[in-house]
Formats: sequence, C-alpha cells, structure tokens
Amino acid sequence: MRQLTFAKGDVIFRQGDFANVMYDIVSGKVGIYSDYQGEQEKLIAELGDGQILGEMGMIEAYPRSATAVALSEQVVLSELVEADLDAYFKDDPAKVLLLMRQLSERLRETTRKYTELCSAVSRHKKAEEQGDEQPELLQELDRYAKFYSEHWVD
Repeated sequence: MRQLTFAKGDVIFRQGDFANVMYDIVSGKVGIYSDYQGEQEKLIAELGDGQILGEMGMIEAYPRSATAVALSEQVVLSELVEADLDAYFKDDPAKVLLLMRQLSERLRETTRKYTELCSAVSRHKKAEEQGDEQPELLQELDRYAKFYSEHWVD
C-alpha cells in the first residue's frame, strides 16, 4: 500500500475511469459526485477518516460510477490494489466489517428508493385504471424521474 496526498479540489478519480484500486481515508474529507462539474452535478456522499471509497469499482473491475474529490485542505489516502487486500484485512480485520457495512448501507438505500418508486408507479397505474387523475402522484413520479436521471450512470 502506498499513501497519497491530495489538496482541496483535487480529483482522486473520475466517473467512468477504469477501476483497479480502492482507498482507505487516513485523514480528511472526500466528496463523491455524479456529473462532477457538469450541469447536473450532485454531491452523493461525503466520506471521512477511516472510511473506504472506490471499493465497488475495484471489486467488480467496472468503471467508476462517480467522481471523488478532496474536500479538506489535505486528504491522505492509502491506496489498495487487489493484491494488498489480504494483508490489509489481516492487519485490521475491522475493515472487513466496515466494508461490508458500507456496501450494505448502499444496497439498503438503493432498495428503499427502488421500493418507493415501484409503489408510486403502482399507485399511478391503479389511479389510471380507475380514471382518477392525481396530479400529486404525477408530481411524485416526476420527482423520482428527475432524481434517477441525475444519478443514473451507464
């Protein structure tokens, strides 16, 4: 593992980049953005000391789904490649649980949002079948459509 230092505003990795490393935040804060510096820029999460970022792309060997940017004056990260993981987790077994918790939280949040969307679509279909137009339901569906179009990453 090597340590990397970033100044405030430095891009750690970009959405769409090939992912073959993940990072452990030694110190500082990192912002995770979709469409960074684009018209639809959205801060998805702020991560701090002891948290891990970039793990999904590295585990899946898939392009980055978001951009990571240093938010603190100085951000220090430990860079982990797949070959480092065994030793990293042996040295600090609590990191395995941390990684599992982070992935679980993301999955739980995605599932919650998906369930809300499915429920709204179902209510809309029932209302349509009954000939009962409900403007507030259409507004709710429009909010979901805007949210997911901002967060969708190919």
